[in-house]
Amino acid sequence: MSMFSAHTISPGAAIPQGYFDIDNINFIQEKVADILSQEYRQHVIFAHADIIRVMQRVLEERRENIPKLNQRVIMTLTNDFRVHQLDTNKHLNLEEWYVSSQRLVDYQGGISRFDYKAIKLKDHPIKYDGKSRVGGTVRFYFT
Repeated sequence: MSMFSAHTISPGAAIPQGYFDIDNINFIQEKVADILSQEYRQHVIFAHADIIRVMQRVLEERRENIPKLNQRVIMTLTNDFRVHQLDTNKHLNLEEWYVSSQRLVDYQGGISRFDYKAIKLKDHPIKYDGKSRVGGTVRFYFT
């Protein structure tokens, strides 16, 4: 006798009757929309294919009766949406302040990221080796 054995499940075995019915999918879709409408202004509707994918994943984790499976599906969908929304808001906030963070002079904070005295303008010629040269370099301080 082998130490390892393969287990197969025939299609439809151990799946509660009516779990993947369209009425159950619509119920989950409406329930998720109701829960998220209490927290967000927009009306969030998940596609049936996304709901079915989560239903399959929840069913593979643990086989229970339909109300418990539906509760776990609803919790998973709402939590995934909340995490996605927090991540999106974080990226939008970073993008909003990116332009102002790249400025060389912050007039409100009084911060300068370069040395004003090192700038050599055209009206200030500098003599090197007896020749007049214009221009210069700018020193940047990255903080």
